[in-house]
Amino acid sequence: KQPAKPTPEPRLRLQGVSVANAAGHVVVDDLDLDVHGGEIVCVAGVQGNGQSELADALLGTLPVTAGSISLDGTTVSGRSPKEIIDAGLGFVPEDRQHDGFVGSFTVAENLVLNSYDEAPYAKGVRLDLARIRANADERVGEFDIRTQTIETPVSSLSGGNQQKVVLARELSRPLAALVASQPTRGVDVGAIEFLHSRLVEERDKGTAVLIVSTELDEVAALADRVAVMYRGRIVGVVPPDTSREVLGLMMAGVPADEALAATSGKS
Repeated sequence: KQPAKPTPEPRLRLQGVSVANAAGHVVVDDLDLDVHGGEIVCVAGVQGNGQSELADALLGTLPVTAGSISLDGTTVSGRSPKEIIDAGLGFVPEDRQHDGFVGSFTVAENLVLNSYDEAPYAKGVRLDLARIRANADERVGEFDIRTQTIETPVSSLSGGNQQKVVLARELSRPLAALVASQPTRGVDVGAIEFLHSRLVEERDKGTAVLIVSTELDEVAALADRVAVMYRGRIVGVVPPDTSREVLGLMMAGVPADEALAATSGKS
């Protein structure tokens, strides 16, 4: 990818964000993070350090217990997921089968799940089925979704094509920010390459892209900056060419400056 050209001001801003899990334990603790338009920030770390809960809080499915989240300067924490989506957030969930699509619905129906009740797909209380089909034909071609027809249930597609459906839906409208959690988990190599290229393309449109990934190869391929998370906190933000040794220490909770000092001078 080409070097990032970030906007002067962040499009996605987290200030002092804390989130508790269902048991009431704080799993995201006073977290600050800015993501500018035109850059990809990858949140790296060992699974279970609050990354999943952070992503859910960004969508509004988990409440923010302290701090604030804003999109283009407008506070969205405390709003419903629908309101946050309408404010310009695109979201690719960690578990696509549970949260990303309705398996018994067709490809065409899944491609408008976030906007089926709005123009141009709705006319009053009625769906515009012709427009929904036209949108599906366009997205299937644009995102190389391998399906027999647009009426095929999404549950019958391969994992990679299911993920393409999810990403195609989220990228079908102008976004302030895109949050993608484990965006290539369980998909084949060819689909990974395609999905990565579309994420970079979205960055180049000026969208703020936040990716949560436990795959260091993916982090190295996509990130313009890497924010390492440990026990609900960001222990440091480093460049994508930071050594695996430094990243490993940070993922164990060592602050970035200490991890860099501990590995300096090693060949």
